[in-house]
Amino acid sequence: MNEETKNPEVELETEEAQSEKETACQSEVPEDGQPATQDAPEQPSLEQQLAEQNDKYMRLAAEYDNFRKRTARERESLTAFVVSETVQKFLPVLDSLQLADAHRDGNPEDILAGLDKVLEALNATLTSLGLTEIDTSGEFDPNLHNAVMHVEDESLPKNSIVEVFQKGYLYQDKVVRHAMVKVAN
Repeated sequence: MNEETKNPEVELETEEAQSEKETACQSEVPEDGQPATQDAPEQPSLEQQLAEQNDKYMRLAAEYDNFRKRTARERESLTAFVVSETVQKFLPVLDSLQLADAHRDGNPEDILAGLDKVLEALNATLTSLGLTEIDTSGEFDPNLHNAVMHVEDESLPKNSIVEVFQKGYLYQDKVVRHAMVKVAN
């Protein structure tokens, strides 16, 4: 078969399909005569954008509020744990003091010996908590010591600690209480 003897039905189908395509294209052209572009995505309206931003803001605010509440609960829980652990370490000292109080009419030497044991127990408890006494045997250090008195004595080295009125303590290199001292020169 040659090309001149084509099937007339095939030509009709092709012409009908072509006219349908033209009709569809004409119906998609807006009234202003500009053809619509199929590729450009539809932009959300300002109201939709505002609603999305408001939703994001509300979610963020709720998230922050939950974080704040959770942090407060954790802080309270941690504080309760630390206080409980610390008090538990001091209970033996309290027991010793209560026992000494119950025997206050006893022998004064026994009372003094009991007091020494209570002081040893208290010092051991503070040491187990990580508390260390500030050294007052050397030179005055304003970061560790609080000079409340000054004495002029040429026989003593300059800025030396002469007397300790109140002991000072450190916890992990942080001053809990400065040592109250008298300084020479």
